[in-house]
Amino acid sequence: MAHDVIKLPSADRITSWKSFNRHVRPLGCAFLKRLPEFPESVLISGCQRSGTTALANVLTQSDGMVNYYVSKHGELDAALILAGIVPHEPNGRYCFQTTYVNECYHEYFGPDLRFKMIWVIRNPLSVIYSMTHNWKDFALNDLFLASGRKCMEDGIKKTLSAWIPGVVSRIDRACYAYIGKTMHVFELMEKLGPETLAVVDYDHLVLDKSRILPRLYQFINLPYNEKYADLLNPGSVSKAQQFSADEKGRIEALCQPIYQKALELVPAHLRATGAV
Repeated sequence: MAHDVIKLPSADRITSWKSFNRHVRPLGCAFLKRLPEFPESVLISGCQRSGTTALANVLTQSDGMVNYYVSKHGELDAALILAGIVPHEPNGRYCFQTTYVNECYHEYFGPDLRFKMIWVIRNPLSVIYSMTHNWKDFALNDLFLASGRKCMEDGIKKTLSAWIPGVVSRIDRACYAYIGKTMHVFELMEKLGPETLAVVDYDHLVLDKSRILPRLYQFINLPYNEKYADLLNPGSVSKAQQFSADEKGRIEALCQPIYQKALELVPAHLRATGAV
């Protein structure tokens, strides 16, 4: 019986996440198909807008890691390599930011994969602020439809136009996206175990980076240099305080329970000194 041949899109057509979703995502869950060719890689994931890019950039620039970035979008460079869209000959150890995997996170459970993963969590007020103020509708709707919509009440999530503004607000879309994406970490921890997966809170990391960052390097078996901490700049959480009291209450009511549950996965040695 003849089998259909899947023709990969041309790399020069994939210059943004919008074009990635148009040409690559419809091919199905094959985002990590080349990952077995990059043994001992470090994967950085978590909910988008949680500080994953900042941490991935620090690790990629570290001694002993391959800096494969060819554009200003390192995560997109990683996605194109791992999906086999662009040719790349492995020549060392890599850090790949894989937040884009979204609903295809079961790819992490492949039997031939050898990697370390750092899953970054962050307080919901900061994440939701970044989603609603720094993202256009495409990125917000994309994550909401992939990971958030399933978390809503059945009557709403079954409505074909549930994501349209006015039916589900931008804040609610961001909150449910945050909830749905964060839920992945519990199955990941169950399947991968603490030897493969470390969970870290971004706010704790930047608050106590001189102590926590070396321990992350120890986890991924990479020599640490004090200069790496200088590359990780504390992010401001003050903007999140610009939410109205009602908006803040809504965000905390929806997202705080899942955040607190995820925070329990952060081991004591990766928490900021004095953090509960």
